[in-house]
Amino acid sequence: MTSPHKPPTSIEQQIALLRERGMDVNEAEAQQWLSTVGYYRLSGYWYTRRILSDPPLSMGNPPRPVRTDTFAQGTRFTEITALYEFDRKLRTQVHDGIERVEIALRTSLADIISSAGSLALYDRDNFRVTRGREYEHYQIISTITSRVNRALGSRDSSHIKHNVEKYGVQLAPWVVMDVLDFSDLSKLFNLLRTPDQNEVAGRIGIDVRNLGLSREEAKGLSPNHPFAAALRQLTLLRNKSAHHARIWNCTLSPMGTGILSRVSGLESLSHLPLPPGQEGTPRQQSEKIYGALIIIAKILETVSPGSAWASRTASLVDSALSAVPFLTAQEMGFPDDWKHHQIWGLEES
Repeated sequence: MTSPHKPPTSIEQQIALLRERGMDVNEAEAQQWLSTVGYYRLSGYWYTRRILSDPPLSMGNPPRPVRTDTFAQGTRFTEITALYEFDRKLRTQVHDGIERVEIALRTSLADIISSAGSLALYDRDNFRVTRGREYEHYQIISTITSRVNRALGSRDSSHIKHNVEKYGVQLAPWVVMDVLDFSDLSKLFNLLRTPDQNEVAGRIGIDVRNLGLSREEAKGLSPNHPFAAALRQLTLLRNKSAHHARIWNCTLSPMGTGILSRVSGLESLSHLPLPPGQEGTPRQQSEKIYGALIIIAKILETVSPGSAWASRTASLVDSALSAVPFLTAQEMGFPDDWKHHQIWGLEES
């Protein structure tokens, strides 16, 4: 049986409620933020400041602590808005970085696939399609058709219309890549044969070909290339950023770090913090934003040499850690020694 909806509240009532629950609130500041950003959206940023209490024995096995409505002592509205501003700026950085990653990935995919011919996309033999899973290639072709049709309905698609009118509906890889979404590129990469995956990833800076992999590790690349998992993370992070979702403490799809941490510049992936209760066990995957950020930084080192993206991102995180007392690097997946890794361009403290 569903519960009745809560009644709407005025901004004055919202401020009174925050104070009643223990938050230090400046009225003028809160009036501005609550009227423009909203109580519900901001609540995601003060959620971790709500005190944990012991759960009823009936909740879960083992039972997990639950959040109360009371804020931890010293919680200030000003610090909540500082966290919100950090998250907003971080989304802007992520969007800027992934844009450049996406363009480089399009180019690399087009070059490698085109080496098998102008119609290579439509030949299933060019892809890693196992018996019984032929539908995977069909799905890619179906997606390509859908994206081309979408482009044909746009005012800014004269180049697509020209190619369709001149060559028909089956288009060359360098034309198709221009209409695919980032998630489509990720799925296309996942369908490539391992040598082509290695070449595509290597061209944009994630080169796993000369790492001295064991036979077992090299064999594992075939069904589970580490860059495929990284692209799935970037797809999710791109979508979160585009839809203004929180990313500072988000959980992404797992990305294996065993091989990637051996790529020059990505060594800190082997130093990631462990979840509570797992201390002392090897860290083999990353689900927090740090892993995605360092992948972007590494790719931009190759495709955009001289870019200040990594140092700007690192400075943004460092400033936020100073401005928001309850914000920790660990909850974002940053290792303790992250600032000492050269890729971020920060001087050692």
